[in-house]
Amino acid sequence: MDLGIISTRYANALLLFAEEKGETKQVYQETTTLAHSFLAVPALQQAMTNPVLSVECKSRLLLTAACGEQQPSASLKRFVQLVVNKARADIMLFVAHSYGTLYRKKEHMITASLVVPTAIQPNLKEKLQQMVENRAHCKVDFKVDEDASIEGGFILEYDTYKLDASVRTQLSKIKRELI
Repeated sequence: MDLGIISTRYANALLLFAEEKGETKQVYQETTTLAHSFLAVPALQQAMTNPVLSVECKSRLLLTAACGEQQPSASLKRFVQLVVNKARADIMLFVAHSYGTLYRKKEHMITASLVVPTAIQPNLKEKLQQMVENRAHCKVDFKVDEDASIEGGFILEYDTYKLDASVRTQLSKIKRELI
């Protein structure tokens, strides 16, 4: 069976369960963090496929990756227990991504990212998020990342739109024109 189909089914079940508990937004934040943890720590995926690790250990690892030291939502806690008991812990990365997709679709939400060379003030972030929401006509999950390698300016991405106004890109364009 297709891994995408399986993970989407599990994610849909989690979404329905979280709706019953009124925890969809919290579970969205937790699964987003979990997905980032899988990407940041490749050993986490290896641990989920390790047959030596116990069910309790895998559950603790997943909940810690999703919530850190904070208490997980009841929905996620119960769901992780179910997935690990069914020997499906290895697909949790895909389930986390699928849950995010389903949640954003349900909430009529898109993701947006702003890359800047240094930290920006919170009020500027709010203004930019409002601008993107007005332009996209929907809610926006807005993330700001710092990347000094862009040397200045910014890179804004949302939906299918990308505006690269970074100094790095401008210098690359000038270099290509001179060659």
